Amino acid sequence: MKNKLLVLLFAMVLFSLTGKTYAQNSDLEITYRQNNDNSVDFNYRKTMHGNVYVSIKFDDLQNASQNRYQGCLQSHMGKVFTLKPRNPDSGIGFSYSYRYQRGKPIFKLKEDFVYLLPFKNSVKVQMQKMGYLGKRFGRGAPESWTAFQFCTDSLESVLAARRGLVVDVTDEYSIDTTKNSIYRSSVNEVIIEHKDGTMAHYSGFKKGSICVKPGQYVYPNEELGKTGRNNSEQNYKLHFYIYYLNTRDIFDLRTKEDKMNIYAFVNPCFHWQGGESIILPRNSYVAECTEELIMQEFSRREKKKYQKRQLN
Repeated sequence: MKNKLLVLLFAMVLFSLTGKTYAQNSDLEITYRQNNDNSVDFNYRKTMHGNVYVSIKFDDLQNASQNRYQGCLQSHMGKVFTLKPRNPDSGIGFSYSYRYQRGKPIFKLKEDFVYLLPFKNSVKVQMQKMGYLGKRFGRGAPESWTAFQFCTDSLESVLAARRGLVVDVTDEYSIDTTKNSIYRSSVNEVIIEHKDGTMAHYSGFKKGSICVKPGQYVYPNEELGKTGRNNSEQNYKLHFYIYYLNTRDIFDLRTKEDKMNIYAFVNPCFHWQGGESIILPRNSYVAECTEELIMQEFSRREKKKYQKRQLN
């Protein structure tokens, strides 16, 4: 049983965003328009929800000095920036390309934030740290790789560990639980972006159980879906990790290490029945939620509104 358990710790789907830099496609389109004063406005439309970090690189630039732009796009459309001519009497010559990543760069992370265990009160979960599957193929792992596997004895509701914006949902895969697979590339998942730019990745949902949609804001302890089973074992599993964009240089990822560490991972403090701490592998914890934790990121107005709703 011990050997089987160690193998299952590598059942984590490869972290698909690591090293994946998006180029031009329908998710994000950047266009330009020349103005009467010879400046050039760059505008965008995107279908992705949440923050998207974009880098625009100019080649053969004439009559302008800014050869690169980097910044975050939040809304679904708007202006990126304006390229201004050195000589206002002449137009600007240029060609350009762009790349982008989900998220926004964070360099001063608040490390004492307390997350809820993503389950209902009194649900007992066993926690395992998950290995990075790429290491089995000699590809190394991100320096800060931290991911969790929560196991429960029965099907349970998965709740938001922190408030945020749902930025991506996949809910289309059925699992053949008669097979004891150690790796699955197709899983049902929810990604939530938090206020500080970190993102929580929840995966392993039962097909058809996810009850949130991209673009929806969720509060702590709000249901996202139901746990699923990965294989012929009887317990249910949720895979969970928190990560954030760790670089601004998405055009200049020169080495394998650079590409591997586009995102950094967080080993968070969790609240559980009996305490708050960084949780330890192969230990069991009982989920617990308090009003204080639910409201820890609320404004004063939101707190009053929430407390009033609880009284009704």
